[in-house]
Amino acid sequence: MLAALVWHSGGPRRCPAGGPRRCPVGLLRGLAGVLASVRGLASGIIILLLTTQNPASSQPLDSLRQLLRENNPELIALEYDYRAALAISPQLSQLPDLEIGGGVSILPVETRLGPQRARVMVTQMLPWPGTLAAMSALADSRAQPLLEQAAALQLELLYTLETTYYAIVAAEEQIDALTQSLTLYESLQELALSRVENSRGSSVDVYRTELRANAERRRIEQLRAEIAMSWSTIEELVNQDLPRIVIVPQVAVPRSIPDELDLADHPQLRVFALQEEISRRTVALNDLEARPDFAVGADYIVTGRRTDMEPDGNGRDAILPRVMLRIPLSGGRFRAVRDEEALRIQAITSRRTAVVNQFTAAIERADIARLDAQQRLVFLREQVTTLEAALTIARVEYANGRRAFDELLELQEQLIDYRTEAITAQQTVFTQSALIDRYLPSR
Repeated sequence: MLAALVWHSGGPRRCPAGGPRRCPVGLLRGLAGVLASVRGLASGIIILLLTTQNPASSQPLDSLRQLLRENNPELIALEYDYRAALAISPQLSQLPDLEIGGGVSILPVETRLGPQRARVMVTQMLPWPGTLAAMSALADSRAQPLLEQAAALQLELLYTLETTYYAIVAAEEQIDALTQSLTLYESLQELALSRVENSRGSSVDVYRTELRANAERRRIEQLRAEIAMSWSTIEELVNQDLPRIVIVPQVAVPRSIPDELDLADHPQLRVFALQEEISRRTVALNDLEARPDFAVGADYIVTGRRTDMEPDGNGRDAILPRVMLRIPLSGGRFRAVRDEEALRIQAITSRRTAVVNQFTAAIERADIARLDAQQRLVFLREQVTTLEAALTIARVEYANGRRAFDELLELQEQLIDYRTEAITAQQTVFTQSALIDRYLPSR
């Protein structure tokens, strides 16, 4: 039978008779030693990985923004849509197709110069002056909103990119905080073990500490999974694989929000102005289409020779110039178009007002949330400093038997909570600033 070994301050030794079950102090010491060895090995691996990373391969937020603008498939698709829409204008600025027709007389019409045996006709329609230019201008106007849609989509994607990046930064900082808390739990476990060894504490305290530490390790694993998913989102946005290393952004001076917001330069609001311009150009084209259209042409008539006599010009072909005028008789449909576009402009005005109100309220909410997060961050940092001092004193008192273990454990958990809340508050500052930039673009 194999003898059980436990760790003692003087090295490994055998348990007394009965094995580990009769030696709780040795069992706990052995458990702590094994866990410490595993943690030391894992920490060494992590340090090795971090030291072998190339800092030049890290991804600052500005470079990710540029990659998104250049590589995002949705933005590229809208660019091609815009170029395709611009190609419509040259198609509409051309004259209608030339019409050519002809016919052969089965029973030729007899004329003084001979029978008319065949006829060739050429006709060219001529719209009212300015109609073609108006059609081309309307097509160009309909293409312009695509540019603004691309700009609005870019702001949406940049906001998604930034919030995802800030989530990664927050998760990395939470992992650092939890790693520090693991160190504190290890030292707390050592204190509990020493008290158990001196018969002044309970082994339950050691197990409770280990349970807390296991929960922290599981939380770290969960955060790493969340970081991996967030990186997948960023790689989807920039359409390429990335080295998954972040640079913590600097806390900039908060952007001041003016009392009177000028949102007219936002792409979603510029779209409304372009839509109104489309309606006005539609009305202008409608007025031109209500006017007459012209057509010019000529008929070439093939004439046969007379055999019964020889008049001057016998069998001479004929050319017949033609001018036609097409007059719209029903003006109701043109009035209906004008009424439709007038109502459309009113709808656009109402939608613009709704979007302005939506943006204004969103900016105000974001500014309030950002200021509150900044104040909460200051408070939490002060609380962390106070708690660290209190925890140091409590650890000494616990080691001397003047402080209950539950109080010490409560202070430890409260310190972890405050650190996590401070990281969340910092993330809120970043995300709310990104939300403000989404509605008041500064880039």
